[in-house]
Amino acid sequence: MKNRYLLTTMLLLWGLLSVPVSGSAQDCNGYLLLTKNAQYEILNYNQRNKLTGRVIYKVTDVRRDGNKTEATVHTQLYDEKGKMANEGSYQVGCENGSIWVDMRSLMNPDMMEAYKNMEVRMEGDHMDYPASLSPGQQLKDGTFTINVIDKGSGQNMSTITMLVTGRTVGDKERLEVPAGTYEGFKINQDMEVQTRAMGMKMPGARMQTVEWFVPGTGWVKSETYRNGKLMAYSVLNKINK
Repeated sequence: MKNRYLLTTMLLLWGLLSVPVSGSAQDCNGYLLLTKNAQYEILNYNQRNKLTGRVIYKVTDVRRDGNKTEATVHTQLYDEKGKMANEGSYQVGCENGSIWVDMRSLMNPDMMEAYKNMEVRMEGDHMDYPASLSPGQQLKDGTFTINVIDKGSGQNMSTITMLVTGRTVGDKERLEVPAGTYEGFKINQDMEVQTRAMGMKMPGARMQTVEWFVPGTGWVKSETYRNGKLMAYSVLNKINK
């Protein structure tokens, strides 16, 4: 369950990165999480509306080179009791107004802890986000693969592949979250996690997500479904610029 909540939260992060707070579509300077010290908080809930945790994101470093910008985002994941469970950081970037996020940002720190005595090799796409959206627009799919190698024998112990497909922009809808009332584009996408252990295919996991994207703000809400049943959701709680 923790993997699902963290995945939903990271999808909200991508949305907050994908729209400029100010400036033109070709300008990387106005993006919220490409602004040093920008910070925001996401709350995670299960299908029974019980708080399962929160995540705080903060931009700790920004590097600019011509029309390119890259930033380091620090994350702190807290459980339902307010105790910090994990923290980490990763990179995001922008070129000519288009945002990219390395899919390695989806890696759950708990997974890395479980594989601390193994060699972990990761490769994947950048998830790209255009400067503007319109109903019916199709966004680029993404793939991310993790190979876990035994350091002694060099044998591949397991391979985990995440597929993000069917990213489709829908109409605008009005909704309320703790951070305020917004009108956002409804976006649907499918996710599948495939696992092979010692060469044998294991049962996979399929999920569907729905997110609401607000021009000028980003993602403010995300819901995760399995077989049409709500499993978890996340909402934007507050933003500090």
